[in-house]
Amino acid sequence: MNQEPPDQRQRPSETDSQSDMDENESARRTPAGAVTDLGAVTDPYRDAGVPQLPKLITEVPGPKSRDLFRRDQTLLAAGGSAGSLWSELAVSEGRGAMIRDADGNWLLDACAGTVVMNLGHGHPAVAEALGAQAGRLTHFYDFATRIRGDFAEALQGVLPPSLEAFHFANSGSEAVEAALRMVRSATGRHEVIAFHNAFHGRTLGALSLTTGAGREGLGPLLSGVFHTPAPDPSAMPDMDEAERVEACTRHLERLSSQLLTGPPAAVIIEPLQGAGGMIPIPAGFLERLRAFCDHTGALLVFDEILTGGGRTGRMWAFEHSGVVPDLLLAGKGIGGGFPIGVMAGPRDVMDAGPGALPTHNSSTFGGNPLACAAGLAALTAMLDEGLVENAARVGAHLMESLRRRLAPRRGAADVRGLGLAIGVELVTGRASRTPAPEDFIRAVLRGLLRRGVVISSTGPVMRITPPLCLTVPQADYIARALDETLAELELTDP
Repeated sequence: MNQEPPDQRQRPSETDSQSDMDENESARRTPAGAVTDLGAVTDPYRDAGVPQLPKLITEVPGPKSRDLFRRDQTLLAAGGSAGSLWSELAVSEGRGAMIRDADGNWLLDACAGTVVMNLGHGHPAVAEALGAQAGRLTHFYDFATRIRGDFAEALQGVLPPSLEAFHFANSGSEAVEAALRMVRSATGRHEVIAFHNAFHGRTLGALSLTTGAGREGLGPLLSGVFHTPAPDPSAMPDMDEAERVEACTRHLERLSSQLLTGPPAAVIIEPLQGAGGMIPIPAGFLERLRAFCDHTGALLVFDEILTGGGRTGRMWAFEHSGVVPDLLLAGKGIGGGFPIGVMAGPRDVMDAGPGALPTHNSSTFGGNPLACAAGLAALTAMLDEGLVENAARVGAHLMESLRRRLAPRRGAADVRGLGLAIGVELVTGRASRTPAPEDFIRAVLRGLLRRGVVISSTGPVMRITPPLCLTVPQADYIARALDETLAELELTDP
């Protein structure tokens, strides 16, 4: 393959990049961890020689990445993420919002390793906490440890008083499964209402709550699960928000009265639907769900595995609405990169029914000392460094920049989200709003990769979910890279 010289590879233009960087010079001269006037937390790794913007020395993916990718494919079962398969990227190191691939290219992480690295990569507090805990105790079933209590108390400090008791698991899907057990145990009922465009995981119960891709050929799934629409502007383009809320509420009530065998055990929803399209659920609809659950005795469960831990510019996405759930599910970004799942709820719910009997809700590894050490360090650093506030400010800046730059692009119909949970709706044309096909989405992912920006989502709504330590210059770089990628594709497919 003929390759252009490394210093001429496809990246947002040096002139454009330098202009934005000069404009935001103050965002790069404040002490590490400080919040700047432009709402960006400075890179704590500047002194370690880590660049703040992509630095490419080979094509991406380079030869070493491709070799490691091919080796992986000979060893692993099929079914890995399309993002990893399309990119053929091998990652060796991460610092802040930057990752380095096997060929030595520094790339900008616009996905936070699929919405996990909220704190950023390689944070010293997490590394030190894990090392110290590993030297003391790595595991002893679910017996009491000081670190688990410390982590639980820290979580209580960022949650409403009603969410006082915890069940720890090893992943988001496990937390969802625990919630399914809990709502049955606490209510004595078994039917659950979930929503269109939902994603709750790939274990059997969580997959039963999920709609769309991933279910094919895996039935029968869990019985007693019913799906109903949530307010979706793209699915209800002729309605305003209030009309969408009203229509979806009526549908929920009809579903409950006509299809269920009795009042449901629970209603489960993501306050911002992630994999289903980055759709913020209106506060008015969450209020209706709260009223429905109060009336029927169902438990309201918020799945914040993707949105929790500061992702939306609040510690929890439900804070945007003021609606407090009966059960809250968390994972991904609260573990500092270590696998974790959490279910939080009131003591009278968490201790109710047969699930509260000894061993009925235990977990071999849930709440293990390493996970709790990583979670406590990540939560403490997130609060100390102002990353939740940074997500709100830099997220607003990034969304405005994307909307402005992508306005003329016929392949992008909408930019939406909260904080640094952003979706760009990719289409074949703005008027028809037909979802973009797979080959176009793949071309966008690879075009961004050539410019040094890594994403992992591969659906028609591209998720942009960088670490919460993202700076304004990094946000500008992401927006320019996507604009240039879409412009390039328009030229090749006029």
